[in-house]
Amino acid sequence: MFKSQFCEVSYLQNINAVLCNWKKSCSNDDYRNPLKYGLKLINENNATTWITDTTNGFESTNEDTQWMATEFSPKAINSSCKTIIFIIKNDSPLKKEIELHSNLLKQFFEVELVESLKDANKT
Repeated sequence: MFKSQFCEVSYLQNINAVLCNWKKSCSNDDYRNPLKYGLKLINENNATTWITDTTNGFESTNEDTQWMATEFSPKAINSSCKTIIFIIKNDSPLKKEIELHSNLLKQFFEVELVESLKDANKT
């Protein structure tokens, strides 16, 4: 498990998924290291699902968004991950941003937006 003041990342064996739970806003290595660790868990466990809990989410910096597009996403696309789930409330201020990301990710993954981890376990 990866644990910092910004994020927790763990492998959920019962559903073969990696859970990335953001706690508060961060950038640079504080943002990238949890995602790198999550990708490592995906590869070690042949996990098929990535779950991001955006309940305490935040908008990424332009630099981190660029890193996500050029460094992280290509590695995720070539991994065992087939489904990406965002935990997001309907009234979240991030709703539009997450929907935009979802539409882009749908080219490579099955993407779902749910309101709780319990709902993610049903997929």
